[in-house]
Amino acid sequence: MPIALTIAEAAQTSGLTAYTLRYYEQIGLIDPVPRRSGQRVYGDTDMRLIGFVQCLRATGMPMRDIQEYMRLRRLGDTQDSIRLRGELLGRHATHLRSELVLLTETIDRLDAKIARYRARYVTDEAPSSSCQTTGKIPSKRRRNA
Repeated sequence: MPIALTIAEAAQTSGLTAYTLRYYEQIGLIDPVPRRSGQRVYGDTDMRLIGFVQCLRATGMPMRDIQEYMRLRRLGDTQDSIRLRGELLGRHATHLRSELVLLTETIDRLDAKIARYRARYVTDEAPSSSCQTTGKIPSKRRRNA
C-alpha cells in the first residue's frame, strides 16, 4: 500500500527536520515533492530517495556531488547519464577506500598505544612484591597518596 506522509511524518520517519527536507528539495538533493492542498505529500519513492541521499551524506560525499548525481538522475536513464552517475559514484567509492586504509592504519596505531597504556596501568595496579611477601595490604591512604 503506498504511503502518503506529511512533512512532519516524513521528517520523523527519516530522522531529518522539516526544514532540512525543504532545504534538500530547494537545492535539488531530492525531487520536488507533490503537494495536495498546498501541503507536501511524501510517497514511497520520495522516502527511498531521501534514504539514498542520507546514505551518500553518511559517507561524507560532498553536497555538490550529490546535487550533480541527482541532476544526472533527472536526465533519465540515457547512456551518458548512467555512465556519468557510475563514474561519480566510482570516484567516491575510490575516495572512501583510501579513507578506509587511512582509518585502518590510524585504528591500528591507536590500538597499539592503548595496549601500551593498559600494560602500564595493569602493571601499576598489581600488588607490590612487598605485599605478597608480608601478606599485608597497604592502607588506602598510602595507596592513594
